[in-house]
Formats: sequence, C-alpha cells, structure tokens
Amino acid sequence: MVAGSFRGTDAADVVDIVGALTDGAMLPGGQVCHRLMIEKTAVRAAGREPAGHSLRRGSVAFLGTVGSAVGIQAPSAGVSFLPALMAGIVGVAGPFAFGSAMIVMLFVAYAFVVFAREFASAGSVYAFNGTALGPGYGLVSAWLLLFTYLAFAASVFASNANGLVTLVAPGLLGTHLWLVFAAALWLVTIVLTRYSIRVSTAVIVIVEAVALLLVAVVAVVVIARGGYHGTALGRLSMRPFSLDAVPVGMVGLGIVFAFTGFSGFEVAATLGEESRVPRRIIPASMVTALVVSGLIYTGMSYVETIAYPSAQALAAAADHGVPLASIADMFLTPGFGTVITVAAVTSGFGAQLATVNGATRLLFAIGRSGLGPRVLGRVHPRHRTPTVALAVTAVVSLVAVGALWFRSPLDAFADLATYGADLIIVAYLATLIAALVWTVRHRGARGRRVVLGRAALLTVGLAAIVYVIKATIWPLPAGTAPRLYLLAAGMTIAAGIAVAAGFRLVAPTRLRSADLFGVRVPAEAERSPGQSPEQTPAEVAR
Repeated sequence: MVAGSFRGTDAADVVDIVGALTDGAMLPGGQVCHRLMIEKTAVRAAGREPAGHSLRRGSVAFLGTVGSAVGIQAPSAGVSFLPALMAGIVGVAGPFAFGSAMIVMLFVAYAFVVFAREFASAGSVYAFNGTALGPGYGLVSAWLLLFTYLAFAASVFASNANGLVTLVAPGLLGTHLWLVFAAALWLVTIVLTRYSIRVSTAVIVIVEAVALLLVAVVAVVVIARGGYHGTALGRLSMRPFSLDAVPVGMVGLGIVFAFTGFSGFEVAATLGEESRVPRRIIPASMVTALVVSGLIYTGMSYVETIAYPSAQALAAAADHGVPLASIADMFLTPGFGTVITVAAVTSGFGAQLATVNGATRLLFAIGRSGLGPRVLGRVHPRHRTPTVALAVTAVVSLVAVGALWFRSPLDAFADLATYGADLIIVAYLATLIAALVWTVRHRGARGRRVVLGRAALLTVGLAAIVYVIKATIWPLPAGTAPRLYLLAAGMTIAAGIAVAAGFRLVAPTRLRSADLFGVRVPAEAERSPGQSPEQTPAEVAR
C-alpha cells in the first residue's frame, strides 16, 4: 500500500507541489514570455492544447453545472437559519425580501451570462473581464473571486464542523477540538476533488438533492397543518409577501442581507472547459441555480414565518438553536430536527466541494496563463484535474480555518463568510462594468435595440450592486468585527491591484501576452458569431 502510493503519477504530484516554489515562471518576464509565445504558436498550429495543461472536456453535463452553482449557495443549509436572521431585519416581510433579492441578483448574473455566451474558460472572470478591459483588470477580478472562494471554503469547513460536533459530541463545542472535525471534512473534500470533476459534481448534486427532499418534507407538513395558528390551507396569510408593515428602507437592508445566500452562482463559469456545450449550458446553469435557490429561500422563509407565532419569535429562535430543526420537531416528530441538522451538514458538504473546485480552477487558469507559477497550470495525467492548484487551495483553506482556532466554529464561519461576501460584491461590480463595456464595444451585427436592451439590463444590475456596496460600507457597521472584515477585504483588493500594477511596471510584455483562455474551441457549435474555425476566443477578442 505504501509503495503503491509512490507510483509515477502520484510522485509527480509531490514533485509538482515542491516545484511551484522554484518554477521557471518566476524567471524574468522576457524569458517566460518568449517560451509562452513559442508554446502558443505550436499549439495553435497543431490544433491542440499543451500536454499536461488541459482539463477533461465534456465531462460535466447540465445537471452537474447547475448542481455546483446551487451547491455553493447551499440553500438546504442556509434555510435552516438565514430566514430567522432575516426576520430580525425586516420582520414578517422576509419572504418578500428574499424574492426581491433573487430578482435583483438575476440582473447582476446577466453580466456573467453575457460573457458565458461568448467564451468558455476555467478562469471565469479572469478570462471574461480580461478580454473586455485587459489582462490586468482580469487578474484583479480573478484575485477577488479567488480569495472569496478560499474564504467560503474555509467558512463551510467551520460551519459543517459545528454541525457534526452538535450531532456527535455537543460537549466539544466549547473546546478547540472542533478543528479536528473541520480537518476531517477538509481531507474528504480534497480527496474527492482530486479525482474526477464528474465525481465531485455528482456528489454535489446527490447531497443537495437529498437535503432538499428532507427540507421539503418539513415545508409540506407545516403548510398542510396551517402553520402555528392551524389556519385552513386556503386562508394562509399572504402578509409576508407585502410591504404593509415594513419600511421600504428596511426591506432594502434585507435584500442586501439576502445577497449572502445567493452569492456563488457564478462558480458554474469555472467549469466552462469541462462542460458539454458550455456556451449554452453555463449561462442556463447560472440562471437556473439562482432561480432554484431564490425560490427555496423565499418559500422556506414563508414556511418558517408562519410556523412561529410572530416574526419576533422566529428571530429569537436563532439565539437558541437551529430554527428549522425546532420547527421539524414541533410539526413532525421529536427527533426529526436532528435529521434536518444532518441535511444542513450534507448541503454544506456540497458547498465545500463547489468552493474548492472554483478556487482550484481559477488558480489553474492564472498559472496556465503565465501570470502565476506555471506549475499551477498542470493537471493530473490520468484524472485531468489541476492537482497542483488543488494542493495550494487545500493548504490555504486549511490554514485559514486553523488561524481561527481560538474562535467557536460558528464565529469562525461568520468571520470567513462575511469577509468573502465583502469581496464577492466587488468582483460582481468589476464584472458588470466589464460586461457593459464589452456590450457597447462589440455591437457587431446586433441591432441597436438589442444592444440598448442588454446595456439597460446591465445598468440595472450595476445600480443594484452599487447600492449593495454602499449599504455594506456606509454607514460604517457598528462593532469592531464588521469593521475588521471590511479592512481585511480592502487590504485584499489593494493587494490585487498592486500585483497587477507590478506586472504592468516590471513585466508589461508578460502581462500583455498572457493567454486568458489556453484552449481551443473544438466544435462548430461552440464558436461565437463571426469566429473562424482557426480562431480561439482570445483571438476574436483581440
């Protein structure tokens, strides 16, 4: 067994990880650029990708990409407590706030749809925004999304550790041993993502489907029994979907809060090179995932609102346990709440896989392009997964969890998730700007009405995300912790800008020659309008 673990492919992985520190990509820009230019010319002439630098194409179907986008949002886990927190903000209008946030987020998602219809790349915003406004802009965008995924991955390790400890050893919650559970979850996640993207996306779909089924059972029973007041089905209150009891400004804050539940849908774009017919599947997957998660949050917010005597009681329930688990115990049978807790952990495990997959593929794309260590762009010879990028993702996410050893698992989750949420809204802003510029510059044969219509949709999304950012940073949130999250996010943004500026000053040729895609479009059906059989997406953009 021990000897078997050091066969060629596995030993090569260890060498690659060590080699990341000394790879030739760290040599002066001119040498690397010259090498990359030769490689790109040879690749395009041969009509294939560099050996060891291509992911497995066509391995993920529509269900897998939707599952990843839904999985990272983890609605089955989120609805166990987010509706209660929403009730503390907007009272009885929680369902209205979630539904409104879904609609607003669809305008934001349109920016990703615009790009995903044109290009397929594991780099997601790195390729999208870089094509529209230059590699430096794309690098900063990818930097933001990368740290978002790393923070989200670490946060769900902590959250799921909390769930496991609650289930098997509640007495450990007051100790630091929750880190052992987080490490165990981390190990299982890394093992699964190392093998096949088909396997990891299948696991995401299965675990989220099982969790949603259990949550649906609770919803059906609560509605059938008429909620807390036992009202007949035809007389259930529709007040949670109205604004008659809540100021519009408070609903706006609720919509901002709901964004934390919907963010992450764009992770489907990182599967662009591994999806079947990506220009059709990826846009549809992102929209489908948003609608599915939005309807789940809206519907379950309604269920939890009517299951308690008042919105105040629902909000207070979050201080004494898991509200949805308590509802399950009350309306079904004592002990079913434990089943719901298991469902939440199961859903969170899917989120672990999705976030790690997303971070890994962003790192892979940056390394492959030449703006990061080239070793990051290598893939496993058999599984065709980016094992070196995965190793880096694994180490960073584990260190991020371990750095919060002195916090409770839920506090660690809140720290990491809030920091990630502060970053992702800026990444959304960057993508909306890039999509708007791309739409106006590349009008092509599209009619004026089409261009104006697309620009109008993107402008609505831009206005929405600007409002969300404004509400997040001003007025400054009360308390030291939220301000520290904003400071950490601000430092991360500044670091990303500094890295891009460093390339522009020190190695401008390397920056300009960065290959944002690294792959050819193999099928006629996958070409953009006006793209010849010999052109790559990057060449079309240039």
